[in-house]
Amino acid sequence: MHIPDGLMDPAVWIAGFLLAVPILILTFRKLGKQAGDEQIPFMAVLAAGIFAAQMLNFPVAGGTTGHLIGAALAAIFLGPIAAMAVLTVVIVIQSLFFGDGGITALGLNLLNMAVVAPLVAWVTYRGLQRRSGTTAIFAAAWISVFIAAFAAAIELSASFWLSGGVYGVTPWVSFPAMLGYHAIIGFAEGVITVGIWTFVSQVAPEITRAANSGREEATQ
Repeated sequence: MHIPDGLMDPAVWIAGFLLAVPILILTFRKLGKQAGDEQIPFMAVLAAGIFAAQMLNFPVAGGTTGHLIGAALAAIFLGPIAAMAVLTVVIVIQSLFFGDGGITALGLNLLNMAVVAPLVAWVTYRGLQRRSGTTAIFAAAWISVFIAAFAAAIELSASFWLSGGVYGVTPWVSFPAMLGYHAIIGFAEGVITVGIWTFVSQVAPEITRAANSGREEATQ
């Protein structure tokens, strides 16, 4: 759901930076205190996989794109802090080196995909985990994608109204397009996330055991 350069009203994309940057600075500071040497290689592997998945995108509305996010996958395996860091690195590299999302929209893209999506995924997963692990994983993936798309639709609509139609996308287009497409994308992401968790639990059960037992520390 990358938002490109030139689409958003300046007040909106500046607000994106003002909201996302302080949160992510605190995230990296906390990660530096709690991340162990054994976690870094796994973070790198997840970042590479998420990066590849996000590069496969397609147009949605007004120049925005739809694609898998990977926030739930990172949050479930790593916890919310490390997941936010991983998504930040992925989105910044895409913006600076591949032109995916652009510079002015970077704050909003970080806010939607590196802050909102991982946090929503984590809260959903932890809330449903005791009832059903598989359901919790699927729900975390779907809801994180849908809520991030909802945030993007709000930003597009706000830009449209603030600029009198010069920037952004009318809400009559942005909400149906973003939410409709990403409801489907979220379903696919849920299936993929469950599949990856199931595969890892079979070939490397110590990783999923650590994710189940040790992620509480990430929120302390």
